[in-house]
Amino acid sequence: MQHGDVWRALDAIAQRRGLSASGLAKLAGLDATAFNKSKRISKEGRPRWPSTESIARALKATGIDYAEFASLVSGRAKQSIPSLDFPEAVRDHLFNEHGAPSDKAWDKVEFPGPELDDGCFALEIVDLAFEPVYRAGDRIIATRQTDIRRNDRVIVKTRSRALLVGEILRQSSQRLELRALVGRDPVVPLEADDVEWVARIIWASQ
Repeated sequence: MQHGDVWRALDAIAQRRGLSASGLAKLAGLDATAFNKSKRISKEGRPRWPSTESIARALKATGIDYAEFASLVSGRAKQSIPSLDFPEAVRDHLFNEHGAPSDKAWDKVEFPGPELDDGCFALEIVDLAFEPVYRAGDRIIATRQTDIRRNDRVIVKTRSRALLVGEILRQSSQRLELRALVGRDPVVPLEADDVEWVARIIWASQ
């Protein structure tokens, strides 16, 4: 068991629950800085380990058992996430009221990257529509269960059943402006009433 592996496992638990390191610490009833990166190395350059009590409290607060934590430490944890071909995501009833994939239409794919929250999903690019940014065979992973900020790369589903991919320029309660990744129009303005959902892209297999 290595110092960095233990901290990475705690970071993975936090990310799985949509939390920062300080958010996980607070959820566990610890000081907000207990899991901060600044606390992991002493001023003398020596590694600081989380206490067994703080680990136990973090596991209890997130509902994760020790066996799962151990798999995260060892790097053997596996993730499978819902996946669809990109054009299929225009269909209705694919997501539940919390923005997580819910329909039986979803396939499952294993994901080798960082830990993901329960609302993540994968869409596979199947044509040339997004070249040269995304190519056929690329898989993008997104989540609807996160805050959207300026410059985030997102997928937007409109009420006219279109799927748009771009970067957030501006967003308000009435309007959303998207910088298109491809196409002739560099800026796509959307009225809030025309938007069904927005998902932030967090990873792409390119």
